[in-house]
Amino acid sequence: GAILLCRPRQVDSFRWDPDRPTRHAFFHFSILDLPPDWPAPETWPLVRQPPDGDILRPMFRHILTWAEDGDAALRQAGMAHLLQAFVLGEISTRDVPVERLPEAVERALGLIRSAIERDPKSALALRALAEVACVTPEHLCRSFKRALGLSPLEAVRLARLDRAAVLLARSNFDVRQIADLCGFASPFHFSRRFKQAYGASPTALRQAIAEGATPPTPRLMVTRPFSRP
Repeated sequence: GAILLCRPRQVDSFRWDPDRPTRHAFFHFSILDLPPDWPAPETWPLVRQPPDGDILRPMFRHILTWAEDGDAALRQAGMAHLLQAFVLGEISTRDVPVERLPEAVERALGLIRSAIERDPKSALALRALAEVACVTPEHLCRSFKRALGLSPLEAVRLARLDRAAVLLARSNFDVRQIADLCGFASPFHFSRRFKQAYGASPTALRQAIAEGATPPTPRLMVTRPFSRP
């Protein structure tokens, strides 16, 4: 279920399941030009673990289906859309939110997402989040509590745990290494927080995914308010 962006001269490897069929598909492309407002290519993520309802996997299947016989212009436009969604992280599709989150909350969440993407260990203080949100720390805390039911720093912790869940599913790092990479003081602290958020220990979640379970939806996304049909 993961989608990787392999760069030129990058070496990748795959661990195959000896008991179940595994599908591995790829699409090779070259980038001739980039929009000026895109982030630098060296900062692009290497892997995305799409949530339920994402656009990446359906678009990827569509491109592969018509790679040989389809319209070349449509294929190029689809690949550009797929790459942009992958790079910018705009990959989920859900019901239209009941209402938009407050602007201050959206700004702070944007900083949290970009900082964790660049470096999961990066320190994010409440004052820095408030500065980006253009409000006082007290106002930001009240806005987060009303909109998401948690504090800004709790949102930071969930973002780190979401990143840790991806590493558990798609890397060979052990739990101690993942705890350190995601900025937790100790493996014990990380495991306790992880189980609170995901309902399973890091080891149990990794085992379940290895046995075929679907990787869970990121916890920070679950806190977002969405309408129901």
